[in-house]
Amino acid sequence: MKCAHKSRLLLALALLCAARIACAIGDTSQIKVALYLDEGCRGGGVIHLAQLLRSSPDVACDFIDAADVQTGRLGGYDVLVMPGGSGYDRYTQLKEEGFEKIRQYIKDGGAYYGICAGIALALNDPKRLRLIPYTREKNPLRGGFSAAVKFNARAEEVLGIAAGTRYFRYHDGPLPAKGDPVPDSEYEVLATFDSHVMQKGKATTPMHGMPAVICGRYGKGKVLVTVMHPEYFPATHDVLGAGFKPLVGRPISFTYPKKSPRPLRVAFYAGEIDRTGNTRKVVEDALALVARPDVDLMLVSGEQIGEGALDHADALVIPGGCRKDMWRAALPLIERFKAQGHPVYTNFEQTTKENKQ
Repeated sequence: MKCAHKSRLLLALALLCAARIACAIGDTSQIKVALYLDEGCRGGGVIHLAQLLRSSPDVACDFIDAADVQTGRLGGYDVLVMPGGSGYDRYTQLKEEGFEKIRQYIKDGGAYYGICAGIALALNDPKRLRLIPYTREKNPLRGGFSAAVKFNARAEEVLGIAAGTRYFRYHDGPLPAKGDPVPDSEYEVLATFDSHVMQKGKATTPMHGMPAVICGRYGKGKVLVTVMHPEYFPATHDVLGAGFKPLVGRPISFTYPKKSPRPLRVAFYAGEIDRTGNTRKVVEDALALVARPDVDLMLVSGEQIGEGALDHADALVIPGGCRKDMWRAALPLIERFKAQGHPVYTNFEQTTKENKQ
């Protein structure tokens, strides 16, 4: 009897130790992430985000579009990531049917991570998801710049990001103003703007003290949204990864491709990539170039071309269908780039063929 009792005691202790070790190690399974790529998803941030999520050892990332949402595919994912671009264009694709699928997915326990246009889509406004009790502050477009963002003490607890001011890429993000309550939800602000951004010649309302990061609950699910772009620069990638902690219980990390000592610098036009009719393919093509050790991919906008970005490039890729919407001031500089003997391609296949020669 004593031996049997001792055996049961040892077994109980072993199970207790195993449980404690498992808790200490944490969940090591990959987080299933759906990155939305369709009409309204545009800009270099979209490709940066796709590359980071695909590179993360903590994530299994699939690209989905409006049709996937409308046919109920969200149920198989832990997190839906909604990148930057245009919130209104996403409504035209998803329509109310798709919006209701997203709401139900979150209510049932899913998670929503919105960046820039992703927070615009979450606002409690017409033709929006109405996930958070905020409305869009009425302001003219501010343009893009580096913005100071101040994280509060709660950010340390929720995100693991130290309280204090950090600098992020900001580009015309919506400033959330307090709106009507959203049923069965609760939210808190983790960071606010500590600077003011405005386009030359345009008077805007102050940004100081406006929410920059909002986190909370919608039904049984979790929501985290940011006005700024943590995916844009390596210095802020830790904040992007930390955003997963309140959504799934742990942050994620990223890996970066190794490059040759002097890789070919390819400028990839990332503006209006949703105008090509196949955003997912454009992103996949860009990631195929990122994966090459002999290629250093520069994601550029029309404005950046106009500011001289091609002076630092060996070649330029313009995805088919983008050129007609490009900033006009960029066009003569592209022609000058070609006249200097640099290749300009309008599809990925030409670029890969040239690189192999």
